[in-house]
Amino acid sequence: MFDRRLKMLLWVFGIALFIVVVRLGQLQVVNADYYRAQARQAVLRKPKALPFVRGSILDRTGEPLVRDEPGWALTIDFAVIAAGVNSSGPEMTRLVERFHRTGRYVEATTIEETARAFRAELSTMWTDLASFASLDKPVSADELRDRGQAIHARIKRIRRIVTDRRGFDAPVAEERQPHGLVTGLDATRQIEAREWFRKYPWVHVRPSTIRRVLGFGEAIAHVVGRMGRVDATNVAADPNADDPFARYRANERLGVSGVEYAAEARLRGRRGRLTTDRDGQVVSEATIEAENGEDVFVTLNAELQRRLYRLLGETVDSIPNSSGGSLVVLDVATREVLALVSYPSYDPNRFDELYPVLRDDTERMALRFRAVSNRYPPGSTVKPLTCLTGLMSGLITPNTLETCTGYLLPDHHDRWRCWKMHGTNIRKAHGSIDVVGALTGSCNVFMYRLGDRVGVDRLCNSMDMVGFGHTTGLGLREEVKGVNPTPSWLATNKGTPVYPGHARNFAIGQGEILVTPVQLANLMAIYASGTFRTLTLISPNTPIETPELTLPVSPEAFLSIRRGIYGVVNDPNGTAYNHAHFLNDRWALCGKTGSATAHRWPTAYRVEYTAKDGSEQAVIVQAGAKKPAIDRFVAAHPDATFDPEHVTVSAKWPRNAPKDSKYSHAWFGGYLQEIDAGGRPNWTATPPLAFSVMVEFGGSGSRTTGPLAKRIAQTLLDVFGPELTVDRVAASGGPS
Repeated sequence: MFDRRLKMLLWVFGIALFIVVVRLGQLQVVNADYYRAQARQAVLRKPKALPFVRGSILDRTGEPLVRDEPGWALTIDFAVIAAGVNSSGPEMTRLVERFHRTGRYVEATTIEETARAFRAELSTMWTDLASFASLDKPVSADELRDRGQAIHARIKRIRRIVTDRRGFDAPVAEERQPHGLVTGLDATRQIEAREWFRKYPWVHVRPSTIRRVLGFGEAIAHVVGRMGRVDATNVAADPNADDPFARYRANERLGVSGVEYAAEARLRGRRGRLTTDRDGQVVSEATIEAENGEDVFVTLNAELQRRLYRLLGETVDSIPNSSGGSLVVLDVATREVLALVSYPSYDPNRFDELYPVLRDDTERMALRFRAVSNRYPPGSTVKPLTCLTGLMSGLITPNTLETCTGYLLPDHHDRWRCWKMHGTNIRKAHGSIDVVGALTGSCNVFMYRLGDRVGVDRLCNSMDMVGFGHTTGLGLREEVKGVNPTPSWLATNKGTPVYPGHARNFAIGQGEILVTPVQLANLMAIYASGTFRTLTLISPNTPIETPELTLPVSPEAFLSIRRGIYGVVNDPNGTAYNHAHFLNDRWALCGKTGSATAHRWPTAYRVEYTAKDGSEQAVIVQAGAKKPAIDRFVAAHPDATFDPEHVTVSAKWPRNAPKDSKYSHAWFGGYLQEIDAGGRPNWTATPPLAFSVMVEFGGSGSRTTGPLAKRIAQTLLDVFGPELTVDRVAASGGPS
């Protein structure tokens, strides 16, 4: 009996042991890899963010204009930055306690001695950073401290935004990260940096990227735009705030102007996540690859852009009073922008270094994106539109005649006159002329009478039809609408009803009308084709049809407009014939000049103020308008008191001008019309390219921009060939 019980007990133990052995074999042999991975995951290191590469910007031919290049940055732990900003703050207290506990300063026996030692080392660090950074370009320790203060202020603003979103206060991720104070290091410099700063455990050399504008960067600086630091406003408006891999971080950069801003969503990528175990082995199942940004194609031709920038610069620099200019070229069929030039410009790769000088340059204003941001009276370039208004309304026909004696009112020669013949005080008298003659000779009197007939409402409706008072569709944040001075606009902004003089002024492109150079280029494309379309600068991901509107005018009536524009340059009686006549056996240059009244603009203000010590003082502030002058003064003199009425203009551009000096901006808008073997225009062919060029304070449109227009026409032929063939940009982004 006992033996049987013993055997049964042994069998039970044997079976249990067998089960245990089998289970151990399953755990350690069959499922070893699985449990090894589980064990590794139990001791994972803190995941690291994998950066993405921002997409490149390329021209229509595929030439890279902007791209990310490898680089390194000197970064400092945020806690150390915060301690440097506020030496009595909690970050300083925590760092001192940690260094005292770990015995970093062996000779410091008390926490007060540790605090003094750390502050001394912090001061030495700023000096070392300045010495190292100055090997590339001069920078002081104070400037680097200012950068640190700016980072600290930005992170604190972000924390407030995130706190409002969460509903409770807690540290944000940016407070646990290092932030770059010296960026753009190449491979050699980053190795040097590791040696320089080995003694500071809170200073790190981290891989980074350098956003580089390639080629002749000045020519495209305004178009491609700039990058800037993420700030609290960006965080508050972040559409990806709930996505930890896509949302903005304070140590990142984003597009703030130009194409960099307009195409931010496409250019920006998505961070990844690298997870490793304690042995440094990558845990693949917990790692997420970064997604690089999309390359973006623009419709510009880089070679054309560079050539026209130099060409415009030569003209502007040859005129003492000219502050700058703009030049825009469009593909008439697609309204793709082939060139978008603003002069002067700056080296975008040195923007941070050059900014203090650029900011204070209120005369040449190299920061202004003139092609889309500046508004000017269009002058005589709108006279064809005035004639189109009369033709569309049926108030005139192409054969309608008017007589110009040089004056609209025979008994009042001091007003409503035709233009003055160069070098004399004699007014041009065109005699009996029709629409073609009025445009060829740019007759003011014809336009005054036509303005009286059609009135302000019809003129403003026509201006609305061709896009005045609207943006052009480029998608650039810098673009302004211009002014279409409708009766309601005049009442709201000028407090005035409509007078007869308004229609007369609008008919010749003066008065309250304001347009941008890109709007005027589109007007030339409308003259060339008879249709309005919005413009394209950034190639879309998928093909889209831009809105198109055909002007409601008969082909015969429209032909009279084009014949008049042709005559301006190609008829010996044309206003631009002597300066812009272009000799070519395939193409005729057609165009309209304009000399638009210009007024000197402020470049500096004098501020009278009472200083903190009670003394009465005055200072000159460089600014182009009163409000920016006041803002800059307040920032520089926070303790001063002053009366805004005592902020007065102290300098204007052009400088040192007599009080009775009269100025004008010089315009030329045109296109290239195909001609047949007999040298006659082929009116059945739509011109392929249209352009506008303007020179600030350039004087006569015909004398200043006429010769320039001829050189532009030749440049277009040099770049696109004798057929003026423009390669298309594929909808997917690449050249077709």
